[in-house]
Amino acid sequence: MRGKWNSNDLASNRHSTIPRIGETGNLKLKHLQHSPSLKALKTYNDLAVEGNFHSDIDLRLYTPRKYDVGSVSSMSLNSDVKSNDHNVYECIRSGAASAASANTSEMGSTLKLVPSKARESCQTVLYYISTALCTVSMALGLGNLYRLPQTTMIRGGLPFLIAHLILTIFIGLPLLFLELGIGQMAQEGFIKSWRIIPFFRGIGYVKFLAGYMLSIYYPLYMSISLYYVIWIWKGSIPFQECSTGVKITEAGYSHYGKTGQECLRSTFLKSAFEDPSWYGIFVAILLVIWTLSAFLTIGKTKSYVRSLTLLCFPTLACHVALFVKSMLLQTDLVKFFTDADWNYLTSANVWYYASIQIFFSSTVGFGSFVTNAGFLYNKVNPFWTALGYCGINVLFGLGSTIVSQSLSNHASANFSSNRGDIGELFLVSLVYDIGSTRTDSDKKIWIILIFALFILSGFISMATLTYTLLKAITVGTKARLKWWQASIILCVSGFVFGCAVLLVTDFDVVHLLDHYIVGNLILITSILEVLTILAFYGVERIKSDFEFMLGHILSKIWLVLWWLAPIILTLIFAWGMIVLPLEGVFKDDPPWLYGVGWGVVLTSSLLIFIIGLFVVTKHDGYTFIERFKSSLKPSNNWGPKDPISRHNWIQWNTKAKSGERDFTLKRKGTKDYTKSIKKNKKILTATNSPQGPRGMYKETSDKDTVYNNNNELRGAPKSNNHKNDAENGKFHLISLTDTLNHNHQYKERPQTQNPLARREIVLDEYGTFRNGKGPYVIPTDTPDHVCFRKISEDATEL
Repeated sequence: MRGKWNSNDLASNRHSTIPRIGETGNLKLKHLQHSPSLKALKTYNDLAVEGNFHSDIDLRLYTPRKYDVGSVSSMSLNSDVKSNDHNVYECIRSGAASAASANTSEMGSTLKLVPSKARESCQTVLYYISTALCTVSMALGLGNLYRLPQTTMIRGGLPFLIAHLILTIFIGLPLLFLELGIGQMAQEGFIKSWRIIPFFRGIGYVKFLAGYMLSIYYPLYMSISLYYVIWIWKGSIPFQECSTGVKITEAGYSHYGKTGQECLRSTFLKSAFEDPSWYGIFVAILLVIWTLSAFLTIGKTKSYVRSLTLLCFPTLACHVALFVKSMLLQTDLVKFFTDADWNYLTSANVWYYASIQIFFSSTVGFGSFVTNAGFLYNKVNPFWTALGYCGINVLFGLGSTIVSQSLSNHASANFSSNRGDIGELFLVSLVYDIGSTRTDSDKKIWIILIFALFILSGFISMATLTYTLLKAITVGTKARLKWWQASIILCVSGFVFGCAVLLVTDFDVVHLLDHYIVGNLILITSILEVLTILAFYGVERIKSDFEFMLGHILSKIWLVLWWLAPIILTLIFAWGMIVLPLEGVFKDDPPWLYGVGWGVVLTSSLLIFIIGLFVVTKHDGYTFIERFKSSLKPSNNWGPKDPISRHNWIQWNTKAKSGERDFTLKRKGTKDYTKSIKKNKKILTATNSPQGPRGMYKETSDKDTVYNNNNELRGAPKSNNHKNDAENGKFHLISLTDTLNHNHQYKERPQTQNPLARREIVLDEYGTFRNGKGPYVIPTDTPDHVCFRKISEDATEL
């Protein structure tokens, strides 16, 4: 009969012999249904089996009663269990691994029995090492090692650095913590994360625009650094093209020539209409940079992680070597602290540009961490990740600033900038000037090492930016482009726009992008992002989601900081707009330059609300007001993409509505989760009862002792030893029938209810899915899951 069991058959099969693995090679589970939504679990099931796992294993397959499994070899249920009373779970033995592979055509995928110690991709030691190296590598980006020390030297020195440090703690850290949490919930990139509030989806597109602009001019910095490396390697400093004469020194004759800014203007940055040869050299070097950048992410996520991991070691080595060298120069770094003008701390110039610099230094706001949280940080604690990254980021930023200050103090030349210099190239020209004035025998090596540091950090930033942009194109939009197609389009367009930027002299377009557009766009979108999430998604919702991810109560300090961050940024932005003049760094910008810059910023800000109105037209509702209100609420598909995580999240929210928190649902599959399950597990054993079906022993107290109508222990065994133990409150035996009677949710469960939301047996309530030592096998195409459990003395029987 389909879906029904006869009590006599159950009784007769109680002591039947169940075939061991390997004895039933043709066993097929025919009537299991499938759903393509469990794609994430296929990776788990496809992992290789380590060791001789099948030799001494005894498995049980639990499957819902509605499935008609033809080959049932054994049943251990009591004969008085009626199919009309409960949704009984049948217990059968599994076939061999070959039988599982034979089921491929009927189950849709090969089932593999994976042991408990199988190395999952998210739980191995190598995974944590790789994650740590990627985090360190991202802190070594070009914005932190090049832009921060350059801006510090331009905007006031130590007071600017203090302001940057303060804003990093009170603005950067809370925003990074929020981005990691949102990314872990969305799991599909920073554009798809706006399912949380569809009306403000335009914020994601504006961030994409800012990141793309940044990827256009970062390779230009790298190309200039590579130009310096090539010319220093083949000749001396100053370059022969920039030399104006020869002077006699203690070491002999040496060249003297133009400053670094003048040298760049007369060679590498020379107008293409005046001297096409230098422009052609720049384009050739830029092509090499973009080609290498394309290979960093050509293999999707694996290439990206490997690139960050491999680039971390040489970049870190260069940074440490330069820091040690700067300390050995015996420079007077005390002047950096004693000569500081603390009046700058009351200047809008310092706080405004420090607030923008935190986004360049940490890459917060560009969507990189929201994207990486879906795969790189999906199983880590977002708080400790944010705290660790900010600490490492500040450490490397201070180190790079000390290196630049040490080198400049050691030089004998006057490095005060002249009127009309290019602010964006201040640091590279300064390094060139230091090399041209020093007489050390090893100066050539150290100057090359400095420019090599800029190149390597640039590749780290380009890998992060290109991966974030490609993820947004292939996943976050409806373009439906393949990864390699999107990569080609992105790199070719970036190279073309970079060549077009060079046609304008004096790096004016780069100044336009860096000084006016990119920083202000990220600042404005970050303010809107935090305010909209807190105001429309709700403080209680975001608090509940973070408690689910963290596994403990979220401190109210973070809620206060999330409210204060956009308010402080708004005040600083308004202060800067009112006080600061519309000028450049070392020169007054022409009207067309700042007019275009602020025009792009204003247009992009309005674009957010234009896209929001377009989103409203796509929502359901009879009136515009209804559709507008609907667009301010989370989409139906908002939440974790992984089916298991989503199921746990839904369970969490269901219990949280009544004020109950079940922290065993937190981050299943992580080390913290495993420890919490082992700590709270109370089951002693699962063994055969002398009379009746298999029972489950549960450690209990006097308050938890279960009695039947006759004031006797329910399901207690008849043996004296067990009876005495039960009377003493040590444990009691619960039969499967009594357990199902106790859990009334197994009765009359609505057919429309999500099968994955079905509670486990009363022993562990929530959190029993992965708590045993046995593996699990979940068909990739069915909403109902099939769980294998190893039957041993320490196992848990569901």
